[in-house]
Amino acid sequence: MTSVQFYFLFPSLFMLHELEEIVWMPSFVKKISAQFPDNLILSYYTPFAFNAIVLEQFLILLLSLFLSYWFNNYTIYATIVIAYIYHVFGHLIQTVVIRKYVPGLLTGILTSLFSLCNLKNEFPIILYGYSLFTLLVIILNLVVSFMILHKISHKK
Repeated sequence: MTSVQFYFLFPSLFMLHELEEIVWMPSFVKKISAQFPDNLILSYYTPFAFNAIVLEQFLILLLSLFLSYWFNNYTIYATIVIAYIYHVFGHLIQTVVIRKYVPGLLTGILTSLFSLCNLKNEFPIILYGYSLFTLLVIILNLVVSFMILHKISHKK
């Protein structure tokens, strides 16, 4: 598989991971909320908010793929793929800390391994550092999106 073929396949891998989260997250949050009733982060979660944010991230991923293809430069897109791989470590850490399976861990590991095999080490090592910045931007986007959706849903 060529790198470009992999890049076009990656949104499907991303959505496979997200679908696991979409299916299992509501029951997971319900159980974990009982365990940690005063957790502010959990109070921002609703299935609608989560699904809306997944859609937003998917559209951003597709837009970055389109722009990468249009300009024939996949550097930024590659940082997104690498940031995705990094984020799976977050699932792993959460699973260890709370001692419960966190939705997305299994598909995250499988899709990350597949992604690692297909990146083909064609990027300079510094790109892996830039991917940490990309991950930070993604996390910031998640936090802001949850806050906005929380504010909107409580205005009604």
